[in-house]
Amino acid sequence: MTDSPAPLAVVTGGAGGIGRAVTAALTRTGHRVVSVDRDAAADPSAYATVVADLAVPEQVERVVADVRARHGLPAVLVNNAGVYLARDFLDYDARTYAEVLDVNLGATFFGTLAYARALVAAGRPGTVVNVASISGRSGSPDAAYGASKGAVIALTRSLGRALAAHRVRVNAVAPGLVETPMADRIPADRRDDYRARIPAGRFGTPDEVAAAVAWLADPASSYVTATVLDVNGGLH
Repeated sequence: MTDSPAPLAVVTGGAGGIGRAVTAALTRTGHRVVSVDRDAAADPSAYATVVADLAVPEQVERVVADVRARHGLPAVLVNNAGVYLARDFLDYDARTYAEVLDVNLGATFFGTLAYARALVAAGRPGTVVNVASISGRSGSPDAAYGASKGAVIALTRSLGRALAAHRVRVNAVAPGLVETPMADRIPADRRDDYRARIPAGRFGTPDEVAAAVAWLADPASSYVTATVLDVNGGLH
């Protein structure tokens, strides 16, 4: 009798700081992790890697189909891919607006859609964890980023309710300020202001966000859906 393979998880934005931490956390909990990123240097510690531009809906659908064909139907999808340009509202144009929304919201929407359709067709349960942001609750100096993350929060609540009858859980984490290359784009004076307002007195770490993602991906949270978990050191 052969052992069953470890459950499969897909992590988008796998080359980034939070993505790599999520891959490590899910690996520790016994998952095979497929890391997806448009950067060919996606996390080498992953079970497998896929290169794709998740701003393109057809590529998002291809990723889900390819992963299923090569590795099986995932138990977990983590929609972590994100773009933050640290751009003033008056400097936006249609192209940069689309870049932010297509990745931050579009990849989450179409990735979950393709994954949920596959689960329902197979009669299988599954778990989706979206990576939102405190900016989705409080707004952001980068208006497109804040709007995209606010939409991810609304999408999480909507899909958590809509897919519950199909045994598909959809939750999100909403990190505050986290020490990642993306956060390095925040101007120094603004970083100092944020840090002064955080009750915990510091920025978070990717591992702390990843721990929250891993819990939402675990059967221990089986009665949790349509929920957004703040990971922000008390900043509101």
